[in-house]
Amino acid sequence: MEDRSIRYTLQPSNSFHVEEIKLPESDNPIPNETDTEIENEKEDATSTDEINSEEEQVTETIEEDTESEEKQKPEITPEENEDLNSVDKISPTKDTTIASEPYSIQNEDTIISYSTHIEGIGWQNPVINGETSGTSGKAKRLEGIKISIDNVKDLGVKYTTHVQGNGWLNYVSDGKISGTTGKAKRLEAIKIELTGKKAKDYDVYYRVHTQTFGWSGWAKNGEPAGTEGLSKRLEAIEIKVIEKGSNINISIGNSFIKNPTIAYSTHVQTYGWMNQVKNGALSGTTGKAKRLEAIKVNLQDSNFSGNIVYSTHIQDRGWLNNVSNGAISGTNGQSKRMEAIRINLTGEIAKYFDIYYRVHSQSFGWLGWAKNGQAAGTEGLSKRLEAIEIKLVAKGNKAPGSTANRFLTKPSVVYSTHVQTHGWLDSVKNGVMSGTKGQSKRLEAIKINLMNAPYSGNIVYSTHVQSRGWLSNVSNGAISGTNGQSKRMEAIKINLTGEIAKHYDVYYRVHSQSYGWLGWAKNGMKAGSEGASKRLEAIEVKLVPKGKGQSVKASDAFKKPAKIKIFLDPGHGGYDSGSVAGGAKEADLNLAVAKKVEKLLKARGYSVHMSRNNDTFVGLYDRAKMANDLNANIFISIHHNSTASSATFVNGIESYYYRAQKEYPSKINKDMHDNPARIKKSVTLASLIHQNMLKNTGAVNRGTDGASFAVIRETKMPATLLELGFINNVSERINLVTDSYQNKLAKGIADGVDKYFNVR
Repeated sequence: MEDRSIRYTLQPSNSFHVEEIKLPESDNPIPNETDTEIENEKEDATSTDEINSEEEQVTETIEEDTESEEKQKPEITPEENEDLNSVDKISPTKDTTIASEPYSIQNEDTIISYSTHIEGIGWQNPVINGETSGTSGKAKRLEGIKISIDNVKDLGVKYTTHVQGNGWLNYVSDGKISGTTGKAKRLEAIKIELTGKKAKDYDVYYRVHTQTFGWSGWAKNGEPAGTEGLSKRLEAIEIKVIEKGSNINISIGNSFIKNPTIAYSTHVQTYGWMNQVKNGALSGTTGKAKRLEAIKVNLQDSNFSGNIVYSTHIQDRGWLNNVSNGAISGTNGQSKRMEAIRINLTGEIAKYFDIYYRVHSQSFGWLGWAKNGQAAGTEGLSKRLEAIEIKLVAKGNKAPGSTANRFLTKPSVVYSTHVQTHGWLDSVKNGVMSGTKGQSKRLEAIKINLMNAPYSGNIVYSTHVQSRGWLSNVSNGAISGTNGQSKRMEAIKINLTGEIAKHYDVYYRVHSQSYGWLGWAKNGMKAGSEGASKRLEAIEVKLVPKGKGQSVKASDAFKKPAKIKIFLDPGHGGYDSGSVAGGAKEADLNLAVAKKVEKLLKARGYSVHMSRNNDTFVGLYDRAKMANDLNANIFISIHHNSTASSATFVNGIESYYYRAQKEYPSKINKDMHDNPARIKKSVTLASLIHQNMLKNTGAVNRGTDGASFAVIRETKMPATLLELGFINNVSERINLVTDSYQNKLAKGIADGVDKYFNVR
């Protein structure tokens, strides 16, 4: 067997080409020797030191033995062939590109090389024949590309890219740039074709790695690869040139994703079915007060499996069952309004797209954008849909507009009460009771709020609190009442303001001590009681569509008893002047102070009666009888004191309640004079008035005590007799005769009366 030799040198190249050094014909090289041995030699010569060594030229003897050649030539199994062309076989390289296994074609000189410009990185070294140019997993956009055919005569390449903001560019060829650099514009798709006489002999295959979608299927010979209309960047590309007829299995299809079309039509009151519209166009009417009655929605031009499903909320029917892919949801010929809609995607398309939709609703106009099965429209408000817009948006991209207020429901009124010993109770809503019944527990404070209100406006409220009266209005969850002060709520007023007040009435009723549940009040009316010292124990609050609620009566919702009757008894009068000293008569001083008390109490809402209004004599039993016949609530007899002796150093205020004495039996009040409840209340009345007189005047405290004076013995109601100071004490008399000091005494008496009716 004849020995033959082949000599070659391996040199590094930017394009990774192998240059074969041919020997002169006299050396008789063997043509078309196996690639395997050359590749093995190339692997052995990867060291720079070895390349520069004395063994730079390597000579190898190859025996021309057919059996030996068969042993050396590797066989590629079908599994290996499939693995070489697998769309997922990717391995990283040192320069941020990711190289896949190169494929083999019959003509080793048919080479396609390509380089990409990457965001933040710039131009990459060229790669060849199915290797990856670009990045994966780094969120880096491709911005430009250059493609060329090397070492094949009469074969070229042309290509175009779809660029952000520019669309499809003009074709360029043979190594020219398609795309942009320095403009931060992403490539979104590409088309590649072979040119020249030999183009008929080859196919060019290519696939791209796209933001969100990953690796696409393989496109070939000018088909688009990537996306259009989805704002998704290309991140990497692989390109192969393959001889036609080569037995190479490449998965094609799903190489290009274009925004699918969403098509829809609505059935409109009096108009019937409208023409079909697409991709965000309006279907329906605005400004014509026409209801939508039904809808059909369909997907067109979709690269993905999956369906579009939808359901409508119909007047008097509620939510209908889901339908899909062009079926009718709603009614036809029944005059039923659509009030809301839900639309969703299923299957593969749902992985890559969100479906957005918004509706034009009666009274509200355009609502916010809903997506992926969310409800859009209204529920419980009896409002018709008038128009709709529907769009598909690539997964993760921004909504077409505001998503606020996409779905409006019947507003809720939510409230919580602070209850004696229990503290704040859990919030309840829409007419549920807050508080307690049958436990004698007072409400002390309340918070009220509006939830899911479809209109602007507030809820405002005020409470009537023990010893405080009506508090200032608060709104929207603020506290009205007191906390930790043991003060009872006695009444409440609740109202709506703003736009919501045009559409709703607020109703409320209270459970009041002794009265039980009172009637319903609404829109700022008083509910509870005032002046009766009755605690609120529970409350219910609800919203009712304007004019749809029950009629209410103020007298049923709010109890204000007949005015409290106060009987004032200025002591003495007429020929009975009482004590006299320094020119001052007790009868006159008693009347002067009584008239000042009368004025104050009337201003505070009391009904005031006097045993005399001038210098007239009235008998003791007549005074008591007048108060009993009037059925007064309390009796106050006003006097000034005096000592029997000339001692003028005694001074100060003293007050009396009734204490029975055997030597002074009752003549006209035998049933009630020693009634324990009356006496107890008399003690309280005397004490409260006495304390407030001292507080206002600073006078000496001579205390309270029991006595059997006729006027407080013969009256049926709680009674007290007051001694405001000593008229025969010169220094004290100087005060007693002045208008300013009399005002202080009168205010002390009136304040004591207020205290009595708020604590008994």
